[in-house]
Amino acid sequence: LLAELAARPATAAELAKARGLDAECTRLVLRVLRAMGYVDLDGDRFALSPMGRAYFAPEAKESYRAFVEYGAPQWDMVSKLDEVLKTGAGVDFHEHHTADEWDVYQRAMIENARAFAWFVVDNTPVPAGATRLIDVAGAHGFVGAELCRKHPGLRSTVVDRAEALPRARAIAEEGGWSDVVSFREGDLRAGDLGEDGDVMLLCNILHHFPADVNVDALTRVKRALRPGGTVAIFDIETPTDDAKPDAAGDAFALYFRITSTSTCFRGDDYVDWLRGAGFVDARITRSVKMPSRVLVTARTPTA
Repeated sequence: LLAELAARPATAAELAKARGLDAECTRLVLRVLRAMGYVDLDGDRFALSPMGRAYFAPEAKESYRAFVEYGAPQWDMVSKLDEVLKTGAGVDFHEHHTADEWDVYQRAMIENARAFAWFVVDNTPVPAGATRLIDVAGAHGFVGAELCRKHPGLRSTVVDRAEALPRARAIAEEGGWSDVVSFREGDLRAGDLGEDGDVMLLCNILHHFPADVNVDALTRVKRALRPGGTVAIFDIETPTDDAKPDAAGDAFALYFRITSTSTCFRGDDYVDWLRGAGFVDARITRSVKMPSRVLVTARTPTA
């Protein structure tokens, strides 16, 4: 519907006919989209609002079209809430996505990455003369590429699951950052993460695993870094139990409890794990521009 409205204003009946939908249900969906601010109504014709155009028009600089397309698999996962409440066992969608779902998932994730990459790039300390960045579970490699652009001479290697790599390479080629990003198969939970790295990125990955797995992973991350190397963890942060209700943070925590094998953590959790793994100078960075997000950085000792 949003794609149709990006091309031209239309009535609910016209949109329903163009997309082969029920006219009344289409009207109800459009009313919800209007209430959310994405659609305007002039007479009986709907059109994308300025906010709608900012996210869903072809020229949108911060598009979320693929993220909306990924809605169907997400609805299917969220529908498992009753089962997860009874068993405590999440869906772990990485193990069940089809090839088509992997494709739309990765296209949605690049849209998400464009919205937060600036925060990681601006707040990740990079050692002088750094040349090697290891982007663990970095998929498309965009965040690492942006860090490389800011620090000439730095090159990124994405270490990710085999299912992710074909589309990830294609996205990097299409996006124009394959010159600074390469890809190889690997798994954060086991195996080799590399060696002699100057910077290690872990963006939106640790919420998929329980604490003991993350603690073990950070120990292997440390072994993959040179003395004085930097690790940067960017993730969604869950509120404390006594914090004011936070619709975004609390909803994300529940969402990832359903869709993975874990949940979201606090910045203090990451600091504790990093110190336990032998890192020093752990620092938490938050921003009012990135609610419910946290960046935690640390470095390996130089001696």
